[in-house]
Amino acid sequence: MKDSPLRILYIDDDEICLTLTQLQLIRAEMHTETTTDALEAVGILSTQDLDLILLDSVMPTIDGLEFLQLMRALHLEHPVVFYTGSNSKELQDSVSEFDVLGFLDKNANRMDLPMQLTELYAKHRRPINRIGGFGEHRAAS
Repeated sequence: MKDSPLRILYIDDDEICLTLTQLQLIRAEMHTETTTDALEAVGILSTQDLDLILLDSVMPTIDGLEFLQLMRALHLEHPVVFYTGSNSKELQDSVSEFDVLGFLDKNANRMDLPMQLTELYAKHRRPINRIGGFGEHRAAS
């Protein structure tokens, strides 16, 4: 039995990257919502059933870390993959307390992105009971 396609919200202020990446994900039969606006993203997350967020780290109004903090404050629990051209140890350390599945390089081969997202999500996906809030997981009995 084939798993259903991933449902992804991609947030990035670079509209060209947003469009090219969305096309690649659609070609891989992944349901993809996109936005350049973090506040619009909150509305999408509140109304749609999505599997993960693909998130740029550097954006003009709300950066990736601030977006994770906003998600936590609003009790929006979705795994995140950072998709950024500025991947750094500092970024990884600053988001370590959040439900971040991984960090992918925007400058790498976009053709590999659907496979990379599928693999990251598959490693993360397991039956869980969410206890105490964002990012705290316990295996289901």
